[in-house]
Amino acid sequence: MTHFRKIIAFTTASAALAGTAAAQMDYHGFDKETVDALNARILEPLKSEELEVLAPHRGIEACGGTSSVDMLVPEGWDARAAGANPVGGDVAMPYPTTALAPDFPPLYSTLGVEGACETIFSVDADGKTEDILAMCTLPKFALAATNALKALEFEPADGKDTAKTEDILLPMNFCLDESSND
Repeated sequence: MTHFRKIIAFTTASAALAGTAAAQMDYHGFDKETVDALNARILEPLKSEELEVLAPHRGIEACGGTSSVDMLVPEGWDARAAGANPVGGDVAMPYPTTALAPDFPPLYSTLGVEGACETIFSVDADGKTEDILAMCTLPKFALAATNALKALEFEPADGKDTAKTEDILLPMNFCLDESSND
């Protein structure tokens, strides 16, 4: 019976401490009700440390805000960027057959987190994208940018026989409307 009482006492103390830890979570300026509602629905609840990383990504400079955030530079970026062809530069660019339509990561949209990316990709002779590389402020934006570019197909630029173009440099920002932050 003494052993059973110790288990009950330990379980009760653990539950109380867990409740205290949740009550003391730092939301880093995010709306508590929004975060708590998300945490009730997602498999891996957001922790204070994750919110701390995401917090500066609201109202970023690339989207007209004031928050300065760094890009996560992927391996091989510097070498490819040195010789890349920026859209609007001197190289005639192939034409996309559809509009570029990246999906905004839903978690980030709900939290009001914005992102900026620089992408480098090539287009093969058949108009398919290849060798995509994304330098973004957060990994989920890099994935969204990469997936959007994978879906694109291109036609040759005026006066060209093929769509083949190496290392196209294209910025891609993930900005929220004022209305979506309300």
